[in-house]
Amino acid sequence: MKRYCLLLAMLSLCSIVRAQSISFFDLTNLTNLTDGQAHTYLSLGNVFKHQYLQDVDGKKIEHFRTKSNQVKEQSITIGENTILSNGVILRTVTYDTRDPQHIVNLIAQARSAKLIMKFQGQDEQNNIYKFDNEFYFVTMLISTTENKGSVVITQKEFAGY
Repeated sequence: MKRYCLLLAMLSLCSIVRAQSISFFDLTNLTNLTDGQAHTYLSLGNVFKHQYLQDVDGKKIEHFRTKSNQVKEQSITIGENTILSNGVILRTVTYDTRDPQHIVNLIAQARSAKLIMKFQGQDEQNNIYKFDNEFYFVTMLISTTENKGSVVITQKEFAGY
């Protein structure tokens, strides 16, 4: 019985050490928040720390990185957006990781969230997965040459009925 408990504790510890810091649901929710709300959400979550602020074409792009050194590096970029002529802001959130398994997990989460896979393919550098629904365009890349992956989630313009 002691061996079983020890084995269970060790497996739990290993899964915590390799844990993914954010879910697909969290990433899609970040696109719905203003830049200030997204900054607060990531900062107060105590998982990501603000790394630096970048000014690109008058937009303030914020970069966050995981705090823990026990997990492979993960980063999130917020602040990229497109302003439509009617004043609606469509936001983009980018997630990068040094563990391709995180992207595989996010692909499974996207499928379980009923997003439709519109494209699955490969180029010389990446395996490419594109998902779509009425609210988001999602592109997931898993590098075939390096140990990394990324997810880009962009809001779509929603035309109400």
